[in-house]
Amino acid sequence: MLFGSCADTPDHPQDTEPPAPDSAADTSAETPEDPFALLRASGEEWIAYGLAAYENGKQAANLKEFFSDRANLTYLTLYDHFFTYDKEKAVPVAEALFAFIYNEYGAQAVSDLDKRCDYKSAYLKSLGLDVEYSNPPQVEAFLASMDFSSDATYKYIISFDNVTYYFKDFDAGTPQQYHGFLYYSTTGLFELIDYLKSNNLSEGLDTERKFNYYVTFDRSGYSKTVYSNGNMYITESYSTLHEAIHAMGITKGDNIWLSEGICEYFGKSLGFNDQIAAADIQILTMIKQGYYDEQANAGNAQYVLYKRIYEDYTARGGKMDFADAFDFRLYTDIIAKAELDADIYETLGYSYKLINKTDCNAVGSELSYKQATSLVLYLVDTYGIETVLSAYHSQDIAAAFGKDYEELKSDWLAYLYS
Repeated sequence: MLFGSCADTPDHPQDTEPPAPDSAADTSAETPEDPFALLRASGEEWIAYGLAAYENGKQAANLKEFFSDRANLTYLTLYDHFFTYDKEKAVPVAEALFAFIYNEYGAQAVSDLDKRCDYKSAYLKSLGLDVEYSNPPQVEAFLASMDFSSDATYKYIISFDNVTYYFKDFDAGTPQQYHGFLYYSTTGLFELIDYLKSNNLSEGLDTERKFNYYVTFDRSGYSKTVYSNGNMYITESYSTLHEAIHAMGITKGDNIWLSEGICEYFGKSLGFNDQIAAADIQILTMIKQGYYDEQANAGNAQYVLYKRIYEDYTARGGKMDFADAFDFRLYTDIIAKAELDADIYETLGYSYKLINKTDCNAVGSELSYKQATSLVLYLVDTYGIETVLSAYHSQDIAAAFGKDYEELKSDWLAYLYS
């Protein structure tokens, strides 16, 4: 906006009657502006604790000895659920960090998510500790946006927009051990939904639904989705996107190979959750470093299979450097072929029976998850994902592909062994 020039100013300002102050000006003159207004409205619990202590003149504790134990650095994350997990330790950290940032950088800096990791590292150095705060800034900012609550059943209820995680407890772990899971699972789901929409693949899928995850990490069971309400029960951390595709509407079991293969395709093979690739890379690295040599040399079939998978993956140029370079397609095909050759794998029908307590005679139930995924990947490459989804929605395999299941399976096996 341009203001009037100097020529518009009266020659004798003293002869000009000043305008009467408006009501807003009167109010501001009578009531000083609250310098902490933005902090009070932040919604972050650690800021509330820190601000209360600061306004009450409470001296912040010297936490040098506390943070000299590197295991305690996790308390600097200060997400809301820490005050339910361990309030006794979390509150002094919140008070000390608030006082440091406010005194060194000012009130606005306290809620500056872009620089928060830097401020936390500076705080540690102010204690005389030669250590950096290591949480990635993008994770820091994302987790600070969570809505946290609890109730009589679920001690930790953590939400991001339309995604909610329910934990009865953090089991034997600490909140920090769940932060990567929360970040990569949720951002991966958002990326997956964007991918479906931008590529016109979301027809027939409820991408706007509320995604409710009930997390136990009970490794003795299987993750599953209750089709009547779409609630997802997670026993294995890398299954969240697979189950989300089920919850969106991939629920028909007549061709179980197709429904499970589609969920694996979108939920794992496209790489929306970096932790999945990182876990596979870790297994391959352990094989490379000889962790399973003793078992394999003793003839344990499962570990012999692991070694073969590693050898085939690397021999065919598979990368293990970082998640973005990991070749899901190659890795899936190699596992599928190795399983078939060794005849060591759990079938889809077996898994279905364990989850649902009833026999499964659906088409493709003799395949494993990796085999079904490899078959779907082959069909996507050969016919396109649109045709694969059309086959699922119609459940008419022959009409969609021009071939029945057995013919498609035969073609896939020929490809796998070529």
